[in-house]
Amino acid sequence: MFRKLLIVFASGVILTIVAFSAAWVIGGDKFRQDVNNGDFDWTIGSDDDGADSPQTTRNFTIQPGARLAMDVPVQLVFTKGDKAEMVVSGPQKLVDRLTWENGRLAMKGSWHGRKGLKVRITAPEIEGLDFDAPGDVTLTGLDQDSLTVNGNGALSLDASGKVRKLAVSTEGAGDLDFGKLQVQDATIRVDGAGNMTIGASGDVDVQINGIGNVTLVRKPANLRQVINGIGNVSHDYN
Repeated sequence: MFRKLLIVFASGVILTIVAFSAAWVIGGDKFRQDVNNGDFDWTIGSDDDGADSPQTTRNFTIQPGARLAMDVPVQLVFTKGDKAEMVVSGPQKLVDRLTWENGRLAMKGSWHGRKGLKVRITAPEIEGLDFDAPGDVTLTGLDQDSLTVNGNGALSLDASGKVRKLAVSTEGAGDLDFGKLQVQDATIRVDGAGNMTIGASGDVDVQINGIGNVTLVRKPANLRQVINGIGNVSHDYN
């Protein structure tokens, strides 16, 4: 899966250079603040800060139904369960520098690695997930009223289960598959070169800015679509 993420990431390099310039102007205060403070300092490539470090694990307390944010590259798996917990594993020299505050997993200092930290989340449900770094994400067994996912960068995601209301926003080169997730209503925003598959059967609102593609695998009762650029909405259902 992470190889797939790297391919998606590489394909969006040129677009990212252009998008970074635009993001500086329209990306908001948080984006500019992160860059100025030096928090925007991670890379995925041949260098690996954890190559000579033993593996370790840390447990973090999360609240059921909370909204969680990942500011570091991750390989994340969510599984529905009675106990709410988050377990992070990886090279000790990286894991020991993690910070967890107000539902946000971050790391001070630079980060260089070949793959993201492994994050396992178990909870009855989660309100949403925000990704401000590359992520390889699997969401299994979802069974809740609503879910929000925001991705900023290279994000590969697969989801299964059922959610009544889904809201997804992506910027950059993402590949998000919600085709196996039973959804009633969905609000979709794609900025950049993202690809998304969705299977909502009720009201679907899609907006694409750039060259993104949204594939509908179920026929929605009502569809509203706005495309600014050369994006596309595909209908892949009988």
